[in-house]
Amino acid sequence: MSAKAKVYFVKIDEIEKIKELLPEFKMPLGVKVHFGEQGNTTFVPAKYIKQITDSLDKPVFVESSVLYKSPRRTAVGHKKLAQEHGFDWLPIDIMDGEVGDDCSEVDIEGQHFQKCYLAKNLEKYKSLLVISHFKGHGGAGFGGALKNLSMGLACRRGKLAMHSMIKHHIKKEKCISCGACIASCPVDAIAFDENKKAFINEEVCISCSKCISVCSVGAVLIPWGGAGKKELGERIAEYALAGQMGKQCFYINFLINITDSCDCVDKQMDKVTEDIGILISSDPVAIDQASYDLVLKQSHNIESFNNDAQLQHAEELVLGSRKYELINL
Repeated sequence: MSAKAKVYFVKIDEIEKIKELLPEFKMPLGVKVHFGEQGNTTFVPAKYIKQITDSLDKPVFVESSVLYKSPRRTAVGHKKLAQEHGFDWLPIDIMDGEVGDDCSEVDIEGQHFQKCYLAKNLEKYKSLLVISHFKGHGGAGFGGALKNLSMGLACRRGKLAMHSMIKHHIKKEKCISCGACIASCPVDAIAFDENKKAFINEEVCISCSKCISVCSVGAVLIPWGGAGKKELGERIAEYALAGQMGKQCFYINFLINITDSCDCVDKQMDKVTEDIGILISSDPVAIDQASYDLVLKQSHNIESFNNDAQLQHAEELVLGSRKYELINL
């Protein structure tokens, strides 16, 4: 029987204990974070990340550009927003260039991909400290360490490749004709029909899932009876494999400010459960499995977070283990 992965738990007011667990990183070191979208208030506060990085030797914040309309679509806008959100004490490397087109190719042996397209400057870093906010996601079920390694490190071409099989549609009887999805679409793929009900042009849609996040009545759907959620989870796992390849990686998941949607949503969101704490591990699969288990234990109303396919495929790819030992510090 293989040994269980170790996942450590600390309370949010005992964050200093994390420093005892951090390895001696190979240099240069990138700290992968999410700076939060403009208008979002539930991303991991900069003050907590500063408490962790203050003990590190010359770390650099690393990120990549997003697909949709946002200040984070360009390197200049992304850095400016990061500083506005308090991430102003380390250098920031938006690794895929000014508009997300600077890529490097990584070969893998996956079910969906044999080649992954990652942010070009990722090649510079020998180590990654991946600090993730565990929360819901409209397309992937949840976002944690695996999603931070995949979507978070991919250039625009890679992000599009992961999303390419998802086809959104709008349930017209639920649509209230508010136009929120139309206003939020980064590629103008949504319009009103003759009855003023929104519809999505699948040939134009880039499957960024922002319309799901902004729809207040749940009219935007993904056909989960098909391959959507399962295949997206598997594709995320394969890109996560590419993202950590050849690097020393360590993972921290914050289980606070847990919302239904991800930190890319440009508005204030309500928490779906009380704050839990922080998990730390060298295993990205175990830390995400433990995060999901703890969130579900606290609130059974958020089973929509589940994406077994992502965790199972990541384990099959030998990214880590779903079996873990939870250790309270």
